[in-house]
Amino acid sequence: MITTGDRAAVGPGIPPVLGRLRVALDEVYAAASQQVGLTVPQAELLCAALRPTAIGDLAHLLRCDRSNVSRLVDRAARRGLLERGVEESDGRMSVVELTVRGRRLAERFLKELESKTQPLLVRWSLEQQKAAAQMLAELASVLEAPLPPTSRTALEERRRR
Repeated sequence: MITTGDRAAVGPGIPPVLGRLRVALDEVYAAASQQVGLTVPQAELLCAALRPTAIGDLAHLLRCDRSNVSRLVDRAARRGLLERGVEESDGRMSVVELTVRGRRLAERFLKELESKTQPLLVRWSLEQQKAAAQMLAELASVLEAPLPPTSRTALEERRRR
């Protein structure tokens, strides 16, 4: 068990570092998406759709309303970046799949992001890289968990202001 004294010795703790990381990620995502001719939401959509994905699943992944994702998908489809199809097992379900052009753009975007971490990765051993990826994946899984109803309501109220 970590005591208050232990936390002080560790440093600022996870929440303040997450805040710094969020701001840094916003800046890096904006620069990388602009570099490849996308908006941040478009880049996020293309990355989320690297595998054929249902619209509802994309909405969940992107933390957006399904109608917003549908509009984003429609705009990307008009640019020739993805196609809407129908799920084979359930013809009522709409599935999004990247076109060759969309896949190339998503991969270019990911390479731009990767270039930002390259100075760090050359210093880290393969074991350190794997450990960091595992910790970040675990952190993402915890943060992606649905909010309890009271927290969701408070979050929606803050967004309206």
